[in-house]
Amino acid sequence: MNEPQRQQPPDESPPPGMPEPARALPKAPRPMKVSAFVTLLVAVFGVVLPAFTLGFELTLRWCTSELFDPVPTVVHMLLVAGVPAANLLALVATSKRTPRLLRNTVFINGMALGVSLVYALLFLPLTPVALIGVLFMGAGLMPLSPLLSFCLALVMRSRLKRVLPSSAPMAASWIGMGVALMAFLIVEAPVSGTRMALHVAVNGSPESQRTALQWLRRLGSEETLLTACYFAPRRATLVDFLLSWDDSVSVEEARTVYYRVTGKTFNSVPKPERVHLEGGFRSNDDDQGGREVGGRVPGLSLASSELKGSVDGDAALAYLEWTMSFETTAEGQSEARTELILPPGAVVSRVTLYIDGQEREAAFASTAKAREAYEAVVRTRRDPLLVTYKGKDRVQVQCFPVVKGPPMKIKLGITAPLLPKDDGRNATLLLPSLAERNFHIADDFRHAVRVESLRRLSTQAGGSVEQRKDGVSEWLGALGDEALHPPQAMLTVQRKGAPDTAWTEDLLEPTGYVVRQRLLRTRVEMPERVILVLDGSVGMKDALPEIASALGSFPQETELAVLASLDGVEELLPPGKVDAAVLQSLAERVRELPTAGGQDANAVLARAWSMVAPQGRTAVVWIHGPHPMSLELEPRSTPGDEGTSVWWRAPPLPAVLLDVMVGRGPNQMAVGLADRTPLQAVPRTAPLEQDLKTLFTRWGSEAPEFYRERLPLAELKLPPEGWKTSSHLARLWAAGEIARLAESEQEPTRARALELATHHQLVSAVSGAVVLERQSQYDAAGLKPVDPGSVPSVPEPETWMLLGVACLLLIAFRLRRAA
Repeated sequence: MNEPQRQQPPDESPPPGMPEPARALPKAPRPMKVSAFVTLLVAVFGVVLPAFTLGFELTLRWCTSELFDPVPTVVHMLLVAGVPAANLLALVATSKRTPRLLRNTVFINGMALGVSLVYALLFLPLTPVALIGVLFMGAGLMPLSPLLSFCLALVMRSRLKRVLPSSAPMAASWIGMGVALMAFLIVEAPVSGTRMALHVAVNGSPESQRTALQWLRRLGSEETLLTACYFAPRRATLVDFLLSWDDSVSVEEARTVYYRVTGKTFNSVPKPERVHLEGGFRSNDDDQGGREVGGRVPGLSLASSELKGSVDGDAALAYLEWTMSFETTAEGQSEARTELILPPGAVVSRVTLYIDGQEREAAFASTAKAREAYEAVVRTRRDPLLVTYKGKDRVQVQCFPVVKGPPMKIKLGITAPLLPKDDGRNATLLLPSLAERNFHIADDFRHAVRVESLRRLSTQAGGSVEQRKDGVSEWLGALGDEALHPPQAMLTVQRKGAPDTAWTEDLLEPTGYVVRQRLLRTRVEMPERVILVLDGSVGMKDALPEIASALGSFPQETELAVLASLDGVEELLPPGKVDAAVLQSLAERVRELPTAGGQDANAVLARAWSMVAPQGRTAVVWIHGPHPMSLELEPRSTPGDEGTSVWWRAPPLPAVLLDVMVGRGPNQMAVGLADRTPLQAVPRTAPLEQDLKTLFTRWGSEAPEFYRERLPLAELKLPPEGWKTSSHLARLWAAGEIARLAESEQEPTRARALELATHHQLVSAVSGAVVLERQSQYDAAGLKPVDPGSVPSVPEPETWMLLGVACLLLIAFRLRRAA
């Protein structure tokens, strides 16, 4: 069959010679009447109001202090700032109607819709209150800003849809909204996850706490943790606010978690730049005038540092003066605070503040009275300096105010005993150092050091040791801050021919007497059992190979147990006698020991206490890094959690707890243990491996250990036998006597300790020192500054010549009498 022919459309082309008719153009966009009123609404409430609200929050942090932080990160700030920018762009695009600009604006408008929708939902519970606030001075407009921005972004979306050609897709709007929501999720995850894990690490069960710590070490935001160490808003992020979980984490608890996660103290790193001001007008130093060093203060730094001193090798003592000055680039007034590590057995014997270039001496009084005077003056914005006891061989220094302009300058005098070695032929001086600080120290900063002695000096700390023409040996150096702590900063002085007895007249005591020091030798008894406690903090990683190498020197056939703290207690070696094979295997385990974060020593020391031998002498050797966590004084409520709270009370006590610290920083656990256990700090005079080998080989050997006997002698013929030294010997005797009396709970005994401290002008467990600006302030506080003529000082170079001549005359006089 033939297919039917299709009818051809009529030929509409014009006849030849006739003009071609005009073709129909594409349908133009529908004309839109642009309402000036709507444009004004978008400009005011969709552009100006959200921009003003963001600036207000970034400046005063009102929402952060009252509800939650709406812009906790830079990404949040950019997303919020994009809302008024998107509405402004939509106004421009709908006015110009450029096709390419319109298509891009649709996507950006979608992002603005997503961001404003999130914040509108967050502030929805406040909407009724905000509406009422609008009626009173318009205060409710800012909480309504997200909702208004969302509604006006919808208006602009409708405009864009009408302006665009009908063939143009509007799907880009949904894509933009999805991108905005995804950006929120990505940026919120680490911050909110860190906050929730922080909450669990503080308030969860022991198992949950360990899990939370492990999560924080792997995935947590260190900046978020560090920020929580300075202030704790009610909600930190948007997710926190939506979940509405109870965020009961204090600043102190956050600081503990930061150490447990990172192995660092929170004030060992700079303060985060984005630590916001809680409440809007809060000081940048919440710890000002307090009892702790606290966090870093922006702009505050150490301007200069000079450490000078004189050493009497024959009497095995030294006097040092540390002069420091502080400056700031910040507006307002700042307080400089630091914790000093003193040489073993040392005591602060002079406290001086420079006011208008003049030296002002301190008043020594009870710690409570000195602090009360300091805090009263800090409140009136005057010039006080306070030095208080922070544990054995540690003091806290705080001075106020440091302002823009000339630096604030202070001086501390330190009387220190030397550590005899080489059978008494030499002695070692360890320099003081900074354990904690709230100020910045530049990387290229140097401490100027000058120490002099009538005997020959030697050091490996740097600088130069020269023998001057007057016979004085002088060490001049410039040490970086890291080098200013043991075992790097160490000075050795000869004691060639020095007697074992030294004496001085105690002119500081009203009754007056002679203090005699005898350098005695004893043999160190071999312990029946040694319990080695290792810190598993991340800062101990480089120390573990040294500990492993030192184990080869441990005395064989002696009972040894080894414990490690690793988010709990790990037993590396049960108690028992050891031989070479056991020690070698143990050394390998110690080398491969993992480290993580910062460890709490309460549990591992509790286990060590439970392993003390029922009979014989037990030595617990605790090797650790900086430890900011305190000794637990109250029982834990969680059953089965090691029972660590009262472990230090449980008998039998070890004969000695040897504290071996690696690195520099706080040691709060040792401070708490010092008054409750037989704690002895092992002086760090060499690399860790060498110090441990010396400790292990000394047990039971014939090598003597030195100790000092200092006694006041009321009836003693002058001059007695021995080496006459300075009144610093009397200060060291008084410091030891004060420490002994301060252990008593009887008020008359402690009053005698305070009396000794004030007479000898010492900072101790019962006394502090404060410098005030005016005499009227001393009178108001019931204090009296010491006589400037009674404070010790370091002899200047020209003084040594006179001292040398005096010594020669004294020797000649005694030889003449002997003849």
